[in-house]
Amino acid sequence: MTEAEQLLITAADLNQQAELAKQFQRPVEMPAEVVHVLAHFIETCGRITARAGSIKATGASEALIEHAHDLARTHLGDFK
Repeated sequence: MTEAEQLLITAADLNQQAELAKQFQRPVEMPAEVVHVLAHFIETCGRITARAGSIKATGASEALIEHAHDLARTHLGDFK
């Protein structure tokens, strides 16, 4: 299995878990390690953005950082 296939399968699995949880109005259950990895991803993107000065200034990483920013905005919107 290629790295791309592993990533796509994992994304599909997480999306399926989230959709089922949404249908049954329950929280998504996931290992703490997954939350740590997602938090590390968002933190890394935040540090890259801080060094660059803006998301637009991050060049090749812009699309990836936009996704991290969307995650952050969604999280902050849900917990304000």
